[in-house]
Amino acid sequence: MSAKTGRARPMSPEARREQILDAAVPLLLERGAEVTTRELADAAGIAEGTVFRAFPDKDALIDAAIARVMDPTEILAFLDGVDPALSLEAKIEVIVSALHGRVSGVVRFMTALGPREHARHTGSDGHGHRKPPLAEATGVVERLLAPDAARLRVPVATAVDYLRILVFGTTMPFLTTGGASDPSELADFILHGIAKEGD
Repeated sequence: MSAKTGRARPMSPEARREQILDAAVPLLLERGAEVTTRELADAAGIAEGTVFRAFPDKDALIDAAIARVMDPTEILAFLDGVDPALSLEAKIEVIVSALHGRVSGVVRFMTALGPREHARHTGSDGHGHRKPPLAEATGVVERLLAPDAARLRVPVATAVDYLRILVFGTTMPFLTTGGASDPSELADFILHGIAKEGD
């Protein structure tokens, strides 16, 4: 194993930040907010001073990592690529699985950081996130379900609201008593409701 030279190769400030975040996100998930800037630098393969040239302090780095984890760009691009001509059943399965995975990932990351970082990120009044849960996915999910409007018992917009709320709520550990929810089971529940067929 070759020793680190102590001088990082030249890189644009934005590329350097992204390189550090590439290493920081999995390390924060593993170690939480107690991880040191030395450990973060080692994971990125750079000197510790390089971290502070990219970020003013560890809090700023953690904030950037949170922003990356919460960025909906990837999930929206995935949903935008789903074929609207698929069956309603197939689309619900794909949508629920994708949104469930996104929420689960954010919950795991914020849990790893701990309550102090969560409170600092949301703000002292506890109202840092004012948008409804998974609101960023509303438009693309509505477009996917629109071709099946005649099969839905409620308007498409209402169906999307119910879907978002159920996915979000059943993924929050403090709202459930039966352990982690299963995306396939949840998709089936959204499609068919609480009663058995024939009831």
